[in-house]
Amino acid sequence: MDYLAIGFFSVVIIALLASLLAVWSNNKKRQAARAGKQSNMQPVKCPVCQSELFVGEQLISKVYRPMKVPDQLMTIQGCPHCYPKCEPGVARVCPVCHKAIAADQALTARLFNKAVGKKHVHIIGCSNCHKPRAD
Repeated sequence: MDYLAIGFFSVVIIALLASLLAVWSNNKKRQAARAGKQSNMQPVKCPVCQSELFVGEQLISKVYRPMKVPDQLMTIQGCPHCYPKCEPGVARVCPVCHKAIAADQALTARLFNKAVGKKHVHIIGCSNCHKPRAD
């Protein structure tokens, strides 16, 4: 009877170790996939001037309160290449109406805060093509 109990417990311990090994292996695969995705990512482009943003360069934007909602209003001024002053050969163009944008104009956008994953930005337009509603 003692041999049966020892055999049973050893099978249970082996099964637990096998499941832990499978979970550990799966986590390693996920980490490797994330590292591969990060190295294969496409460069981020400015929505105003289509310039590629290098590591450390960020868009100049404003997100309006309240902060804990799934959908927020935001404005995008541009990137270091097109705001506050455009570099030579860079044009500020609205991605919605494809008209030129002045240096003092901004794009209006919606920021969607997802519960899981990255945030998503949907550009509505510039001050020429997106007129605020008078409710």
